[in-house]
Formats: sequence, structure tokens, C-alpha cells
Amino acid sequence: MRLIPAVHVACIVGLLAACTPSPPTADAPAAQAAAQAEPAQIAWRHGDVDDAFAEAKESGKPVLLYWGAVWCPPCNQLKAGLFKDPAFIALTERYVPVYLDGDEEGAQAWGERFGVRGYPTLIVLDPQQNELTRVAGGNDSAELTRVLTVAAGRRSAVADTLKLALAEPGKLSAEDWQVLGDYGWEVDASRLSGSQDSASLLGELAAAAPQPALQRHFALLALASTDDAQAPATRVRELLQVVLAQPDEVRRNRDLLGYRGAALVKLASTGPASTDALGRQLLAALQRADAARGNRPDDALSRAITEIALARLQQPQGELPAGLTARVRERVQAANAAATSAHERQATLGTAAHALRQAGDDAAAEALLLAELKRSQTPYYYMPELAELAEARGDRTAAVDWLRKAYEGAQGPATRVQWGVLYVEGLLRLAPDDTAAIEAAATRVIAELDQQPAGYHQRTRQRFERLGSQLQAWSSEHAGAPTLARLRERMQQHCPTAAGAAPSRAASTGCTQWLQG
Repeated sequence: MRLIPAVHVACIVGLLAACTPSPPTADAPAAQAAAQAEPAQIAWRHGDVDDAFAEAKESGKPVLLYWGAVWCPPCNQLKAGLFKDPAFIALTERYVPVYLDGDEEGAQAWGERFGVRGYPTLIVLDPQQNELTRVAGGNDSAELTRVLTVAAGRRSAVADTLKLALAEPGKLSAEDWQVLGDYGWEVDASRLSGSQDSASLLGELAAAAPQPALQRHFALLALASTDDAQAPATRVRELLQVVLAQPDEVRRNRDLLGYRGAALVKLASTGPASTDALGRQLLAALQRADAARGNRPDDALSRAITEIALARLQQPQGELPAGLTARVRERVQAANAAATSAHERQATLGTAAHALRQAGDDAAAEALLLAELKRSQTPYYYMPELAELAEARGDRTAAVDWLRKAYEGAQGPATRVQWGVLYVEGLLRLAPDDTAAIEAAATRVIAELDQQPAGYHQRTRQRFERLGSQLQAWSSEHAGAPTLARLRERMQQHCPTAAGAAPSRAASTGCTQWLQG
């Protein structure tokens, strides 16, 4: 289904008026004011990927595929900000934009086809479905706009660009190198790297890139992609110090430096003094970058989480400094107060609760989440974390109850499977002797497959595979072979629907092999 944004409707109306003039009426100014007040929107094709590629072949435009979910926090951050930006909306007119929600029919199959790894992901494809680039949607809005502006004019598949970079790097243009540097390696799912280790591939690109800043970008990505980096601490420290001294490079690497910054400082450390000095430099650089984009409360919250991680490097088991704990609470309050729309709250509250938990204030995190249940449009999203909090304090009954409520309240076929698996896993962990409850819950999750024809792909398949492994481990300790046999039989009944009605298709997706062996 194609949606025509209000701005396009206004243009059509204007053209018709020019062709067939009519006398002005008293209501004309009011109508014009209403049309001007109507906000522009991205002309998303909702879920119809085939239609988007058909239009791309007719128009010659690339397809911008956005993969998201209603409950996903960074997806809601995009909806609250970037997707309302008139400049970005205008940019999407150079594309055929298609919005693929993970719960729409066929979405999981498309996600598997394009190698989507997580929400949100934006993929640019030519009309023949060759991938031109992809980016993680949680990145800085200005960076996303810049990347997609370049991608709109691309005609070379990113796989071909990478192949040339590794074989004959001197033949790449500056724009080619820019595309490889902007590529969303964190959501690559081995699409480009294939069987090659991502860290070694990124290391090769770091050595071949022509610009020092790009070399450092690839080197950071290589370090961040593994927990077993072999680079000498002095080399990592030199790299970090140079990057942190360059505001442009900090801005480009802001998210990586935020969520992996403490780990990188640890790799660069030669002792407590160097850890402290480099940690302070990291926080100062992040603060400058965040000031450049408006000192947003959510950025301050992100920095607090990084600061906690740095403090844990110095004292893994000790109490956090009182001043840091107070800053976390203040920033949580500020972010909570600033998030007024539904999209802003969904983007912020999970991070706020996480920050409080990292600071050791589980009670405040629980209070924050309980209050949010009353106003959230997706309360089920917060319930698994409430279950974690209950489990952490030893209340197994409450933990299982939260997981059950989350599953019962979840919306959308793929989401229901994901939350249903969490519920069964909770039973396996917290009530392993309740075989009847485990079998009943697992049977119910299997039946969810009937609600997503051809949906046994990507996240749904991954969740079932994970659940299968845990059921087998549980069975070996709790005499669960008869239960597994019945679950296996029920799965066979639902596989044709889940795989697209063809038995051969069911076999190819792995659905019929579930719980075998």
C-alpha cells in the first residue's frame, strides 16, 4: 500500500486548481492555513517490499528499507526526531522508502533475506536488490542524514566496493572509502565479511584506507568488534588519545565510544593511573560532542552509563562514588521529564532504568518501570526487566508472573514468539519441576506460528532454536523426554503454516528439525 504524504496531496490540489480556476470562497484562507499546518511525512510503503522494488525499477530510484519494531527504543528515537525532520523527509524523496515492521506478514523472511541483524537497520538497495549500503538506525541523526545523502547517488554494490578495497585499494574513489567507513558493520550479520573474521577484515581496511581519520575509524571498529583484542595497550592508548582530541572524529564515532568506550579504555590501560587519565579524557570528549548537538538529556544519561562502566574498571566490586550515583539519579530525572511524547518515552525509559540498575539502585529502577506501565502504549516491553528485578531479589514467583504477563500482553506475531520464549525460559530456570506449566507454555508458543504464515525466519527461527537448546538441556536433568516428544509432534503440525505451506519449505527453514536430536 502506498501512502501519499500531505505535502504531495497539496501539490496535486494546487495543480488541479491551476487547470480549473474557480472563484475564491470565504473558506479558502482557512483551508490554505490548514494545509500549511499539516506536517510533511515520509511516504513509506508499509510492508510491501515487492511493490517498492517494482516502483524502483520504474523510477530508477534506490530503495530505502527501514527495519523496525513498535517497542524498539532506538526506533522510537528515530520516529521522535529524524523521521520528522523536513530536510530528512525531503531526502527520502530521492528513494522509494519502505517501512518493514518486524511483526508484519512476511517481514521475518525479508529480514533473513537481507541479513538484518537488529532493530533499527536502514538498508539501501538498487532496483535489482543489490545492497548499496546499510547503517544502524541508532546512530547520530546528522550522521545518518549525511550517509544516506551519499548513498542516494550510489550505483555500486557495497560488496564490489569492499572487494576492490581489499584487492586494489588505490582504485577506490574518496566516496567509495567514505561508504565503507559509514557502513553499519555492527549490523552486518556477516553479509560483507562472510567467513572472514570481522576484526581482521576491519584491520585490513584500516591499513589500506587513504585518510588517517578513516584509518583510525576502521581501527576502532576492529577493536570494538572483539573481546579478545591482541593489540598492545600502548598502541590502543595512542589511537584513543588521537581520536579523542579530534572533535569531528569523536562525533563520527560517538556511539561506539559511548557503548564500547570503557572496554577500549581497559584495552589501553597499563595501570590504574592510565585508566583514570584516559577515562577522564573519554568523558570530556563525549561531553564536548554532546554539547555540539544540544546537550540532550538522553546523551547525558548515556554518558552516565559510560562513567559507571569506567568506575567499575577501577573498583569492580566496590561502591560507586556518591557523587556519581547522585548524577545518575539527576540525569534519569531530567531524561524522564524531557521525554513527553510516546516515542520519546519509549526511546528513553529503558535506558533510564538500565542506568539506575548499573548504579546499584534496583528499587528506583523498579519504581520507574512500574510507573511507566500505566502510561506506556507497549507496557509488555518493560515487564521482562521487572521480572529480572524480581529474580535478582529472590522472588521467583513474581519473576515468572511478570514474564507471563509480558507474553500475554505482547502485540504482533513475531513479538509474541519472542516474549513467549522468554516466558518458557523463565519457567525452565525458575520453576524447572513444573513440567505441566512448561509444556503448556511451550505448546502455546508453538501455536503462535499459525499467526505468522511463512514467518519461521530470522528472529522467530532464532528464538525457537534457542528455546529448543534450553528444552533439551532441561530434559536431560528433569526426565523431560516425553514432554519433548509431544512438543516435537505439535511443532510438526504447525511447520507448514510457519514455513509457507510447502513441506519442502518447512524442511529448508529447519522448522521440522526442531528438537530433533
